[in-house]
Amino acid sequence: MSSTPSLTYVIDVSDEPAAAGDRNTIGGWPILDADQPWPVCDCGAQMALYFQVRIPDDVPHFGGDQLLAFQCPLESDACFSASDSRLPERFWDKPPANSHAFWRILLQRNGIPAQTPDPFLRPSRLTLHRDEDVDHHNEDSPLQDFKVGGAPYWVQDAEQYRCPCGADLTFLCQVPEDFGFDDYLPDDLDDSADYPAAFDDGLLLGNMIYILACPTHCHPAAAYPVCQN
Repeated sequence: MSSTPSLTYVIDVSDEPAAAGDRNTIGGWPILDADQPWPVCDCGAQMALYFQVRIPDDVPHFGGDQLLAFQCPLESDACFSASDSRLPERFWDKPPANSHAFWRILLQRNGIPAQTPDPFLRPSRLTLHRDEDVDHHNEDSPLQDFKVGGAPYWVQDAEQYRCPCGADLTFLCQVPEDFGFDDYLPDDLDDSADYPAAFDDGLLLGNMIYILACPTHCHPAAAYPVCQN
């Protein structure tokens, strides 16, 4: 589950607002394939688009894909580690260690911008820049940053899973612990019944998140978020 340093892209948040058609965003207009509906939680709530990025072309297996990470705005928890390294059929709908999937991670290849933006997060543009995947404070460790490609910085022991299709899931993206997605909530939100409560807890409970995805693209949602702290 490693990659060469030149194939690591660090993700930064720009001061510029995102616009329809932007592919690297917090919130904004999700780039979804024509047959891909906006994800909905089992509780009935439309999921919030926490972030999306276009994977650079030279990242193995996933170059050119659009990665999108959604979560229910009303509930947050960790994705708990599976006891078996072989994930069950349709694990994206029925995760092995959670009661239901309140998140949805998608890889899309022929997406077009949704007609409306995410209603929860202020559309903010992300930028990607290639970097060496080396923590210069500890040259034996990869970067702990928000990134795609490269190698995961495991807080605990490394985890590996196999997709039901038989392929080993491959590390694709890392989100740092306690990343402040709630910083991008609209300024006029209050504590009314419409307040998106899960944002206080963060994406997947604010854990360090490692997105592992199926390199064969057997299903658009064949990606598993490993949570550690």
